[in-house]
Amino acid sequence: MGRWSAGFVCIACVLSRPRDAFADDSHRVAPAAHTPKPWCAPEVSELSDHVCFFDGGLPDDGRRTLVIYLHGLLAATPGFQWLQQRGMAIHAKRLGFTVMLPTSPAVEGGYVWPTSRAAEEKQEPEILANLQRSRADLERRLGHGFDETFVVGFSSGAYYASSLAVRGALDTDGYIVLAGGASWVHSGATSAKRAPVFIGVSAADPQTADHSRAFAAALAGLGWPYRAEERNVGHMVDWGFMTRGLQWLRARTPRRPGTVIEGGTPP
Repeated sequence: MGRWSAGFVCIACVLSRPRDAFADDSHRVAPAAHTPKPWCAPEVSELSDHVCFFDGGLPDDGRRTLVIYLHGLLAATPGFQWLQQRGMAIHAKRLGFTVMLPTSPAVEGGYVWPTSRAAEEKQEPEILANLQRSRADLERRLGHGFDETFVVGFSSGAYYASSLAVRGALDTDGYIVLAGGASWVHSGATSAKRAPVFIGVSAADPQTADHSRAFAAALAGLGWPYRAEERNVGHMVDWGFMTRGLQWLRARTPRRPGTVIEGGTPP
C-alpha cells in the first residue's frame, strides 16, 4: 500500500469510529476562533497594507541599497507569501541591503503581476503610485534615502520587471531578472535611460529558461547594457544569482549619498 493510500485509510479509521469509543466530550473546549494570518511574515516588518520590508543593514562599502522585490505568483492560501518574504529577508541580511516587498494586484486565485499590454494599461498606474508611496514611507521610517535602487523580479515578477526595464517605467539603477523575462518590446516604447539588466537563467527550469535567454537576445539586439548568466538551478531565487547580480549592478552604479529624511527615525 502506498504512503498516500495508507494515510487515507488511517483517516478513515478515525472518522468511522463509533461515538462511544470517545470519552464524553460534553465539556470539551470549543476551538478558538480563526484569526487571519497577517500579510507580512513575523521575520519582516509591515510598512502598509500588503507591503512589507526588511532592513538587512549595510555591505562592507557602506552603501545604502534598496531592493524592490517583485514576487512570483502568490497563491491565495493564507501565509503562502511568507516563503518569498523570508527568503528575501535572508538575502538582504547576507548581502547588506534593505528590501521592500510590495504585492501585485489580486487576480482570481492569487496575486500576479501584469504580463500583457492590456493588463499593464489597466493596473500599472496604481502599481507605480503604490511603489512611490511605499518608498517614501520607507525612507521616512528609516530616516534616510538610498545610494542606489535595484528591482529584482522573480517568475511573474521577472516578466513584469523586464517590461518595466525596457520602458523605463521606474526611476531605478538596475534590474535583476530571475526565472523569466519577456522577449517582446513595445513598439517605439524603449526607454532613453537604459538601466543595466542582470538576467539569471535557471537552466534546470524548462518553463522559463528559454524565455530568459530570449530576453537576453532582445537586449543584445537593442544594444542594451546587460549580463546573462546560467546556473543549473530550478525555479527559484538563487543565492548565486543574487550575489553576482548585485555585484555586477553595483560596479555600474555611481554612488550617490543617501539623503537624510527630515523627521525620520534614524536606524
